[in-house]
Parts: sequence; structure tokens; C-alpha cells
Amino acid sequence: MLTFIQLRRHDLALALAFASIVSGAQAQVNERVGLFAESERSTASADAALDGAGGLHMAYVHWEPEVEGAEAVYATCPGGPAACASFDAWSTVEIIPAARRVQVDVTADGRPRLLIVSTSQTQSGGLDYSYAECDAGCTDRANWTVTPIAMSWDNSMSAIMADRTPQRTFLLDPAGRPQFLYSDRNYFVEPDHYGTFWMTCKADCTDRANWTETDIARHSEYDTEIFDAPALALSPDGKPRIVSRIFALGENGEDAPEGLYYLACDAVCTQGASWRRVLLSDAGSGSYPSPGWDLEVDPQGRPRIAFFAGDGMEQADLSHTLIYLWCDGPDCLTSDEAWMGTVVVGEGHGEMVDLELTPDGRPRMAFRANGGELAFSACDTGCETQDQAVWVSNLIEGQGELATERPTALPFTCDGEVWEGLGPQLLLPADGRPLVAYDISVEGRCLYEDREQPAEVYYDFHGLWRGARMVTFAP
Repeated sequence: MLTFIQLRRHDLALALAFASIVSGAQAQVNERVGLFAESERSTASADAALDGAGGLHMAYVHWEPEVEGAEAVYATCPGGPAACASFDAWSTVEIIPAARRVQVDVTADGRPRLLIVSTSQTQSGGLDYSYAECDAGCTDRANWTVTPIAMSWDNSMSAIMADRTPQRTFLLDPAGRPQFLYSDRNYFVEPDHYGTFWMTCKADCTDRANWTETDIARHSEYDTEIFDAPALALSPDGKPRIVSRIFALGENGEDAPEGLYYLACDAVCTQGASWRRVLLSDAGSGSYPSPGWDLEVDPQGRPRIAFFAGDGMEQADLSHTLIYLWCDGPDCLTSDEAWMGTVVVGEGHGEMVDLELTPDGRPRMAFRANGGELAFSACDTGCETQDQAVWVSNLIEGQGELATERPTALPFTCDGEVWEGLGPQLLLPADGRPLVAYDISVEGRCLYEDREQPAEVYYDFHGLWRGARMVTFAP
């Protein structure tokens, strides 16, 4: 397992400067333009995709009780980021009700595909995973076909936190064929269904019979590995790659180290035994902030990982730092010694990181700063070196900007509010202005009196509003 003994903390001064920037609550990017989806309604689970013609596609859910709808929504604007700066330019359509989360991707010719996670229609307490596709006229619900593909009943901590954490488990391969990951620990059905599953379809994907389920988890009798927040990516030729924290088992069911693993498969991937893995690092722990990671593959097929380390790392000074990892050799699955890394920024910045690469493989990251604001880091020089990498980090926006853009009424018993960004999803349009879709959560600090002790006043935080947001900026 990587110890990062040689990990260069090149940005210590930058990290300290960045912390002071965040505390000042002023945006540091040169320019930004943002919008809220349906700003008068609570929305969540923001995701976005960019088609080959520059058109924008967005998906989100109505964040409300199911009796009020809680629909999954698809939105589109064909004009590109500049023409889509106001939500008035977008067209929307509600797909299905009782939705919890949604992800969007588009084919090479711009046809949208969705993965919708919703309350199960067949098992109480479960979740349905539905695939939705449209080929033309996609602002008309009649042109969408929605097919339930899988159902889960998972009470692991990763499932409990899923409405707060990024979802990066659905994508299309270069031929436009969908695939996704999900986990299940369902002991209420016969036979028991437990594991982590890679779902794939080669053609006619609105027919459930054409999907293949591959369990990539290891098992020991009635126990299974737990994959925490897996992130799915593809090599240039469509081979699956995954990064995830795994509460792991060995090949024969024995205990194995828990930590951050990289997994890959190059052939016969519908057989679990074809998947190989390597342990990269311990992941740390904690919920606020919580460790996180994302994976991309560069144009040469080499893996790149962004990793926000949790609390209690074995190498203590790496706790709550944002780390960039890479492997350039052919032995990325043979040993962790093939991997190298560097710290991008410290001081608790980097939670919920999303990694994207430019067409020539240069890394870009969107993430939460340590005060809940949205931030961005980029490298153009020496990025895969430990002694010459130059990362530039900027704050995009936070409570200081957003509270004036969309004021939220406080109940009369509340004396303050906290705005925080959740689950950033980064896009890199051709115009050089990065675009991020993410959620804004607004909570109020509300005061209460204990009836049995009238002189005692206590406070609690309550959710006031949640909104799906998209922002584009000049770094």
C-alpha cells in the first residue's frame, strides 16, 4: 500500500493562502455566470453533460415529499453555455415520480440517456434503478422510454449518505451503450442478492432482458465486500475502470485491508474473475468532511485519480488533503509502487472532488472548500511529477455570493443560515470556461426553548431549501 513517503507537499504556502481566501468569502475566479434550475422550487441531484455540438443537458430531481411528485427532470439548452446563462433558455420535462437521484450522459450525436434512482415500486424500503432514453423530441415525455433495470435494498453507510455525496456510477461507452454500478445487500428476497454489480447492455437497452449483471465483489459465505462511493470511468477503447474504497475480502473470503482500490478489466468483463485490483492507500474516515475520490483515464489509457483523504490517515499529515495520483506504466494493477502522487491543496479543501481531463490530458478538479464553497484547481505544467507540478487553485463562489443572488427567507425562530455546495460535477467546454453542476443546501440555525427548563435555549439546524445549480467561469 502506498505510504506517500516521497509525496511532495509542494503547495503548503498555497494551501495556507487558499484558506485565507476562503475565509474572506469573495470569489477569486475572473468571471462567473450561474443559474438555479427552477429557482422557486427545491431541486437536487444536479448533473450535466455536454454534446458534440456544444449543447447542454442537465438532470435533477424535485427535492420534495413523494406525495408532491419528486419527479426526475431532464432539461436541455442547445445554444451552449453563453446562450444558456438564464434558465429561461432551457426546456424541461418530468420523467418519472418518486425520484431520489439522477445522472445524465449523451451519445456522440447528442441523444440523452438517464439513470434514475427512485423509491422501489416492488419492495418497501428499496430503490429502483431505471434507464431512460430518448432519441428525438426529448422535451416531450411521450418520446422517452423508461425501463426498471435493477432493485436494491442497501442499508450500508454509503447508501445512507448517497443523497449528499456525488454519484459517478453511470456513463455511455464510445458506441453510446450504457453501463452503471450499484450495490445491494438484500436478504429479504430469494435467493439473497448481495454484492456490487456492473450492469451493461449492448443493444435495445429499453428491454431489461438485454442487460447483463456482473458481480465484481468478493464474498465469504453470507458476507460481501462493501464498495463505498465507486467512481466509474472508461479507457479510450471502452474498457471499464473503477476507483472505490472497499471494505475488502481476499480472493478466498479471508479478511483483506480496507482502503482505496483501483480496479480494471480488459476482456471477458462479464465474469467477476476477470476484474483485477490493486490497493493504493488507506482512505481515512469521517462524515463531515468525508473522504472522496474520482477517476479519469487520459487519452493514452493511463489512470488518474483525485483523492480527498479523510481523517486519521496512516501518514498523519495527509489527513484532509486533496491528492492527485497517477500511473504511467503497464503495471498499474501489479503493485502500488507503479503509482505516484502529489498534494494539490490542504487545510481541509477538496471534499467531493470531481476530476476531469482536457483533451490533451491536463487535470482539472472541482471540489468543496473547507467552508462549503465551490472551488477549482488546475495544472498545466509538470502535472505528473512530484517536484515540478504547478497547481493553481481558486474559489468560485460561496455563501457571500449566493445568498444575495437567491435570498432565502428565515423562519422567525432562526437567527442565521449556512449555505454549502454538494456533489460538484465538472465539464470542460471547448471555449475554455469550466462548467460545474452542483447542489446548494441552505440550512437555518433555529432556536428552541425547553418547556421543562424555560430559561434554557438551545438551537438546531434545519434544511430550508436545496437547489440544483450550474455555474460557468473563467479560471
